[in-house]
Amino acid sequence: MKYRVLHIFSSRTIGGAEKATLFLADSLQKSGEVQNFIAAPPGSFLFKDAVQKNLHAFSFQAKNSFDPLAIFNLIRIIKKNNMDIVHVHQGKLYWTALAAKFFCRGLKVVFHRRQDTRHSFFSANHYKFADAVITVSKAVADGLIRYEKVQPEKIKVVYNGANLEKFSLDTDFSDVIKEYSLEGKTVVGTVGAIVDLKGKGQIFLIEAAKFLRTDFPNLRYLIVGAGSGLEDLKRYAQSTGVGDIVYFTGYREQVQKFVSAMNVFCLLSWDTEGMPNVLIEAQALKKPVIATNIGGIPEAFINGETGIMIEPSNVLQTAKAVKELVGDPDKARRMGENGRKFVEGKFTVKNMVSNTLDVYNKITAVKK
Repeated sequence: MKYRVLHIFSSRTIGGAEKATLFLADSLQKSGEVQNFIAAPPGSFLFKDAVQKNLHAFSFQAKNSFDPLAIFNLIRIIKKNNMDIVHVHQGKLYWTALAAKFFCRGLKVVFHRRQDTRHSFFSANHYKFADAVITVSKAVADGLIRYEKVQPEKIKVVYNGANLEKFSLDTDFSDVIKEYSLEGKTVVGTVGAIVDLKGKGQIFLIEAAKFLRTDFPNLRYLIVGAGSGLEDLKRYAQSTGVGDIVYFTGYREQVQKFVSAMNVFCLLSWDTEGMPNVLIEAQALKKPVIATNIGGIPEAFINGETGIMIEPSNVLQTAKAVKELVGDPDKARRMGENGRKFVEGKFTVKNMVSNTLDVYNKITAVKK
């Protein structure tokens, strides 16, 4: 194998970024080009699943960017295991990795940027010292260039690959239908964290449900996800008068089963979005999508062909788009078919691996 790469992420949660990190490392490993290692907190999702996938996992956690124990531990792991590249998947670890680089001769550091958010002036300086920056969308790359003055030649857009084996068209979702009494119903749904009342725009789907109730009494809504705002959102649904047709599932591990049970998938993010994996996965399951024009979302589907684009925080546009797809099953089916083809062409694991290897090759000056 060409490189020994250490992927670092000091997180105990089971979020999209953690899953994407593991999927990338596992896919690179299977390519035979890279020997991949994971550094994550012991007992975390990343640590446990890395071991299950036969990726060597090191115990690693950091309280902050300049945690001396974390830096010392990282240096020890790098030197003892002759790492060539540290691939950093978490913003708070950027300076941690750069500090380790100072003590590890020849080490290359790659930042992976998944969110289109701004750093403070002090933090933004870390991009100057990274060997390369991978972004999950052009929107994130453009933000780094425009606002944080990252050199364009340092940035490489690498779209996440879709795990088509996991999001199979043969997914059995009969237990979801039974659990929520969805037999004979048309289901509109969304998936995402609910960190506050607005969450990832779930509140706008609830408000749209009120508008659609009279014209579409057969409609039901699935809201998949958890967070500190979940109970507030449940109460809001009740106060809006749709508590009996909006079902909250909480956190679920097998998201694909719930998306498979939906006729229309919505992602109504209103503030920021790097590259929404769940939107790609919904299209892989042949679901027509409704999504906002925020961040990298417009890169994740084709407006008018695989779904409908709307303005953020717009309840009337949300209701109109749902009505359009629910009221025209043939159109919804065509969009679903187009969505699967779109994902198969643009978000392939092969492209993700190849583009990541291009970054590694460039920074180590090794020709293919």
